[in-house]
Amino acid sequence: MAHSIITVATMKGGSGKSTLASCLAVHWQLHGRRSAILDADPQCTIARLATREKALGGVAVIEDATDDAYKAAQRLVGSYDTVIIDTPGFRSQATLACLGVTDFVLVPVKPSPFDVDRMLDTLNVLINGVSGRRPMFRCVLTQTTRDSVIAKHIRSELAEAGFPVLDSEMTNRVVYAEAALWGATPTLLDKKGPAAREIAAIADEVEQICQSMSHVNRAAIA
Repeated sequence: MAHSIITVATMKGGSGKSTLASCLAVHWQLHGRRSAILDADPQCTIARLATREKALGGVAVIEDATDDAYKAAQRLVGSYDTVIIDTPGFRSQATLACLGVTDFVLVPVKPSPFDVDRMLDTLNVLINGVSGRRPMFRCVLTQTTRDSVIAKHIRSELAEAGFPVLDSEMTNRVVYAEAALWGATPTLLDKKGPAAREIAAIADEVEQICQSMSHVNRAAIA
């Protein structure tokens, strides 16, 4: 996965957006990829985490909740292998601008009909294109209960509607909140724990998709 900008975006708050962004950044940092997070969310959730004891394992966190946040992301990508943008949990010009420069978008969604309905707004923006382009994206189920009927139903519903969904998902675990108390992620606390394994699985899927996308783009240019 070459130098890339990954945006985590949804127009529904409480979806686990900031948790997903911070967990992926820490995972990649621990596996030798220089990672940075651009916190474009006015709530500054990730920036506040970075001030706590574990400081997200040294991942660089830059705050910019302005409409020009996308410019900061473009500057950062030259110095880091991966720049992850955490966007506001509502429709904003900052989000739209960030989507216009990103290489890959992750759309977190809780397994509930209410969350899916709001998430569709985000997907419509992505499908219709941003700034004349349509970024590659995947939905990812968050805060799921293992083998729950509703999660399976939502996954099936999204697939039938033609919305690509990662095979991996984030299970609802107390360790995410516990880790946040220390400014950490589950991977920093226990690299072999179940939450860390789930994060690794999501990261691996994202890497595989981005690598496949790069191969296709190179082939098209050739």
